Amino acid sequence: MRVRDLPFSFQLGLAVSLGFIVAAVPASGSAEFSIAATNVTMPTSGNGSTQYTVTGIPITGTLNVSCQYSGPATEANLPTCTYGPVHAPEPVNAGQTVAGTILFYPYGAAIPAGQQRKDHGPSTALAFAGALLLGLGFRRRCRSSQLSMVLALASMAGTMGLSACGGAMNVTTPRTYQYTLQAADAGTLNNLSAGASTNITVTVP
Repeated sequence: MRVRDLPFSFQLGLAVSLGFIVAAVPASGSAEFSIAATNVTMPTSGNGSTQYTVTGIPITGTLNVSCQYSGPATEANLPTCTYGPVHAPEPVNAGQTVAGTILFYPYGAAIPAGQQRKDHGPSTALAFAGALLLGLGFRRRCRSSQLSMVLALASMAGTMGLSACGGAMNVTTPRTYQYTLQAADAGTLNNLSAGASTNITVTVP
C-alpha cells in the first residue's frame, strides 16, 4: 500500500514523527557537546594541573566550567581545584571549541586571589590591631609606656594571624581521588541550556 493511499490522519502523524527524528539527529560533521580532561598527579611539593577541552558547544551564549570532588565520602585532606565551585562565565559561539587549565593546590595551601578564595588571616590580624589602637585612644602625644603596650598588643595580634595561617597548612592525604569537571552552556537569547561532564583522577603520591 502506498503512503498516499493511507488515511490523512495517519499521513500527518507519520510526517510529524519523521520531523522529530530528523531534528534529533545531529547535523553531519557536527561534534557532540562534551568535555575531556587529563588526569592529574600532584608533585611531592607544589601544584598539579589538568588540561580540559570543551567541544561541540551547541548554543551561542556563556560557558561555565566547574570542578569538584566526586568520590566517596571521606575525611581525608583533599586537594583543592581552582574551578570550584565554578569558573567565571566565558562568552562562546555555537560550534566553538574551548580549552583551558585547572590548577590543583595541596590541602590548606593559600590560593591566589581571583582563583578561588582569599586567605584573610593577616588582614584579620591587622584589623584587630587597628581596633586595639582605637580602643586605647592612640594619640600623637601618648606616653611612651602606652605606646609600648599598643605595639606589643599589635605584634601579638599579628603573631596570632600568622599562627592561624600556619595551622591551616596540613599535608594532603596520599591517595587517588575522583573529581568531576562539568561544562554548562546557556543561551543568551533564550532559556536553552546544555551540559556535559567528565571524571578525572587526581593522584597524591
